[in-house]
Amino acid sequence: MTTRWRRSLEAARAQLGRSVVALAPGADAAEPGDDVLRLGVKDTAAITEALRRKLAAEPGLAWLTVDRAAPGGRAVDTGLLNPLTGRPMTGSTSGGPVNILLGIIDLCVGTDGGGSVLGPAAATGLAGVIGSGLGLTCPVERVSTDGFTFRPGLGIIGRDWSTARKGFEALLRAAGAALPPAAPLAGLRVALPRPGTVTLPDGADMAAAMEPYLKPLWAAGAQPVAVDMAGIAGRERSMQLLQELWASAELAITLEGPVDLYGLGDSVVGSLGPPGAELQARGGKYLLRALNLVGCTGIALPIPRLSTGLILAGPPGPQGAARALAAADLLAPSLRMPPLFERYFFQLP
Repeated sequence: MTTRWRRSLEAARAQLGRSVVALAPGADAAEPGDDVLRLGVKDTAAITEALRRKLAAEPGLAWLTVDRAAPGGRAVDTGLLNPLTGRPMTGSTSGGPVNILLGIIDLCVGTDGGGSVLGPAAATGLAGVIGSGLGLTCPVERVSTDGFTFRPGLGIIGRDWSTARKGFEALLRAAGAALPPAAPLAGLRVALPRPGTVTLPDGADMAAAMEPYLKPLWAAGAQPVAVDMAGIAGRERSMQLLQELWASAELAITLEGPVDLYGLGDSVVGSLGPPGAELQARGGKYLLRALNLVGCTGIALPIPRLSTGLILAGPPGPQGAARALAAADLLAPSLRMPPLFERYFFQLP
């Protein structure tokens, strides 16, 4: 057993009852090399045992932890703190991102009904991807806290985009789904919020805040399309927009956050009168709450801005997924987190 795996096991045991529900079957006896990616899987029956076994058998992956899920599938987990912000952890894929920041695992598999992969990723400065646009969903039906019936999408959260992408490709193989072919970006129409239509919880204009991060797209020949995105903090409005804008664009990008820093983006909180509604509105979640519900591919890329990420949305189908993945591949290298972030996180005790 390598020193790295042994230290990971010790750190996982120390988190039992908190972010770790259990060690993976056989983790105590495993002897993976230091070059494998340590994997966590969300504690939910929506991820079938057959899929878990196939993922565990993927070359380059070693299953280490069963990760905590927010009780009741809530969009926040008030029993777990976000190690980055000290606020309640964003859910419902809540334990996996915590375990990544603690250095226990490199990536985790989660489920996303209304933002439960992309939201936790953005909240913790990690990369995430859901494959709903490729039919990568769980074989169960759920009802969201605000009454929408859906099938949870399957997704990956990784310490960076390269790790998340490798995990996503392994998840596709394990699920028997095909990876879409590479897509060109020249001439790609990219829907962006029109300036002045969306104000973030910290008072910044979304359009102005995101523009510095998108320069590689324009250099590659993609074309911006300004869209009135007023009201997208509401899930119904986000769903409507995502069903309408594909007539004029092939990709949509927003900047979302700070997630659950100034408020709590949770429908239970939001249902409890004006104070709850205001707190929910300040949760910093926008299109990410709707992507799975309308069958889109969704990607969260971390940026050097607290609990904030670029959200890339591709329309349903292989082409939409291919364009979102290509855009993420292009943008990610320029979105480096500060050295201090990596100094404090991803390190085993």
